[in-house]
Amino acid sequence: VGGLFLVLPAMTVAFSTLPHRRLELNSDNVHWGYFSKLEQPRLTVSSGATVVVEMASHHACDDYDKMIKGDEGMESVFEWTTSVKGVSRRGATGSGDGVHVLTGPIYVEDAQPGDIISVEILDLQPRLNAEGKTYGSNAAAWWGYQARAPKADGSAFTAGTFTNTPGQNDETVTIYEIYSEGGELYATLAYQFSWPTVTDPDGVERDYIQYPGTCVPHDLEGFSSTVSDMGWTKVSPISYVLDPFKAKIPVNMHVGCMGLAPASHDSVDSIPPMPTGGNLDDKRIGVGTTMHYKVEVAGGLLSMGDAHMAQGDSEMDGTGIETSITGKFKITLTKASQFSQPWMQPLDFPLGETADTWIIHSFTKRDYLETFKENPAQIFDVSNIDEAMMNTYLTTRSFMMTTYNVSEAEANTIITQGVDFGMTQLVDGNWGVHGLIPKAVFDI
Repeated sequence: VGGLFLVLPAMTVAFSTLPHRRLELNSDNVHWGYFSKLEQPRLTVSSGATVVVEMASHHACDDYDKMIKGDEGMESVFEWTTSVKGVSRRGATGSGDGVHVLTGPIYVEDAQPGDIISVEILDLQPRLNAEGKTYGSNAAAWWGYQARAPKADGSAFTAGTFTNTPGQNDETVTIYEIYSEGGELYATLAYQFSWPTVTDPDGVERDYIQYPGTCVPHDLEGFSSTVSDMGWTKVSPISYVLDPFKAKIPVNMHVGCMGLAPASHDSVDSIPPMPTGGNLDDKRIGVGTTMHYKVEVAGGLLSMGDAHMAQGDSEMDGTGIETSITGKFKITLTKASQFSQPWMQPLDFPLGETADTWIIHSFTKRDYLETFKENPAQIFDVSNIDEAMMNTYLTTRSFMMTTYNVSEAEANTIITQGVDFGMTQLVDGNWGVHGLIPKAVFDI
């Protein structure tokens, strides 16, 4: 499949012939690694607006040539030389505590705390590089669940100084190529490489995947010198696997990180999910899904990014196939005074909805920003799937009793027979579980 062009003429038609607002990708329209109630809006819309949003993968610099080079918007976001850093603040405090490139925020007119902003995903399309192709990156990294388990040979997973094993690193990046076959999109492994020890243009050396937007100075024939010319260096040659097994992964484009700014803190890490959404990493947040978020600050301040080409439930090794994607969204405001459904008033979690399913989300801590309000980073020390399952069960039960007016005993038996629970992600600190409620169960 290598060398096939990804030709998507429908994308241009879909995004150019219908009236909409557009939030283009560039360094001025993104904030990197955090949600903040203090962030200035990049776009203001009224309820019912359709918005096209361009989203950048924060892993694009794993292969600058394939995912950034020749794309003016991407280049402006990832520019980092000895004299210029395109997006200087990265993380909630600016120290890398948060990784996602988020486009926005979008201010929704008349949205006030207690209202609901609903975001319907109308379309998602891959961003093409200068050669008309799309690539993505998967990082099997220190924060992945596999890093908690012994490797196949029984030894421990290493990640440089993070695991107190300087000079040893098992972190592996897989670059995927997206291709079309029989009218369907698939992703296949293009090549893999072991994460190198890299020194950034400011002279800081890191021996594991540590800081968002790190660019890899590849050394194989065929790579350009752009990254090295910007001032990135490595300690030793990179180890590659150039002919990996050509698995055929069906593409399921979705938005990994989308939500509203919380009111509790001035700025919060983009990694742990929260009641106003954020980094849910649920593969169901794709075309045909509407996300409902309770507003906490004026205008809501909606941001989105971390788009994936594919991901299984659990996001096991650390990331999905991280890919730059452009989406079309319909944004609808429901004022608290106009709530028409029983679930609206008590909504305190990011609720997904499709034509036939309710998607209930909860986490290790339902609201980690309240639990650890003095030090939200404590959530990374308590990751626990049992608590996430308990909280998702409780949220599902409450939603069902409220929405369909069933008793606790009725809810429990209906949940047991009709609801599927799954591990959404086991990598984001505040681990997630989802419950899928088929609407047909109540269609009587």
